[in-house]
Amino acid sequence: MDDARLRHWQFRIFGLLWTSYASYYLCRMNFAVAQPEILKEFPDWTSATIGWIPSIYAAFYAAGQFINGQLGERLGARFMMTAAMLVAAASNLAFSFTSSYALMLALWAVNGYAQSAGWSLLVKTITNWTPLSRRGTWIGLISTCYQVGNVVSWLLAGHLCQSIGWRAAFWVPSLILLPVAAVFVFFVRNRPEDAGLPPVQDDSPAAPSATRAAAPSPPSALSAAQVLHLTLSNRVLWILGIGYFCMNSVRYAFMNWAVQYMADFHQRSIKGSAFMAVALPLIGSLGAVSAGWASDALFGKRRAPVCAIMLFGLALVCVLFVFVPQGSWALATVMLGIAGFMIYGPDMLMSGAATADVHPAAAAAATGFTMCLGAMGSIFSGAGVGWLRDLMQGQWDVVFFVLAGLASVSAFLMVSIWNVRPRS
Repeated sequence: MDDARLRHWQFRIFGLLWTSYASYYLCRMNFAVAQPEILKEFPDWTSATIGWIPSIYAAFYAAGQFINGQLGERLGARFMMTAAMLVAAASNLAFSFTSSYALMLALWAVNGYAQSAGWSLLVKTITNWTPLSRRGTWIGLISTCYQVGNVVSWLLAGHLCQSIGWRAAFWVPSLILLPVAAVFVFFVRNRPEDAGLPPVQDDSPAAPSATRAAAPSPPSALSAAQVLHLTLSNRVLWILGIGYFCMNSVRYAFMNWAVQYMADFHQRSIKGSAFMAVALPLIGSLGAVSAGWASDALFGKRRAPVCAIMLFGLALVCVLFVFVPQGSWALATVMLGIAGFMIYGPDMLMSGAATADVHPAAAAAATGFTMCLGAMGSIFSGAGVGWLRDLMQGQWDVVFFVLAGLASVSAFLMVSIWNVRPRS
């Protein structure tokens, strides 16, 4: 009976976390689609000017990841993710009514901080509900939420920008997020004990009902000082974080500029550009699931080898983008799909399974630390890529070469921890 109840709760928690974090992206990736239309409304803005909006988002997202990762160990996903969804909805709604550049920066900074209270808490919660033996596979499956959320966000925003105007791409998603937050707070639970179940054991997916009484009691909560020490003193976590810094610069460069690239370089409409760009997260979801499965089944739960192989592949893809002829949107779409496959596998492992492996008792803090460094890397993807484009008079070649270099650095860092295995 306990086994059946646990499986029911595992699927319930998975569904709630998946849906909620996918919904975050409706209020995050909409800016990338609205960006070309905003530039049309404000023709005096340069690429660097508008690039500062996602960069300020990334800066506050980075700070929030570290802070909220620590807070998440105490407060849990149920409270913090609900509050974050409400703040993200409010900031998007306000963004849709403003024409002030300064206010846009401020509102997107608030949104960035709110959105940071998401992934680390999701990883912590799914770690509480799943055994080590299938952690890579479970986190790989649940990571499809942000790829699907990205796809839906770009398609929805593209349709709204073309049919109503760019402002609708912000207020419509904000209204969608509100009922999702209500469902989440009422039905999610942070850990099995909150649902009257014994803790999930590392060596089996469920604690047998016959041994429930003999199941070990859950470990006492770590103090804030212990959590901080575990986070900052771990060499592997620092390597993961620096590698994620480089990898996330590449990931967010594609996420922030793929629609602009398709519109400018391949002369597609905003709706058409968004439709083609969804190949990035859509195929990326296959990469995430494949990477999670491969790390569990083929590499003995070692995450670094999968990351290194895929990151070297990503570097090659970035170089090949330089040779895509202007106007060849079909080829560019295929290349975006391949890039997505190579991006989202390492992204899921480096920010999810690998960080939880370092110390499961501080999974939220470890993930928050890694995500903090990754978000610092994504600051470059906004204003940095915009500055490079302005410097090269709108050309993309230098951008792709820089991204290839960043992917290579991240790959070599993963090679340095090739044989690291998870802690129980």
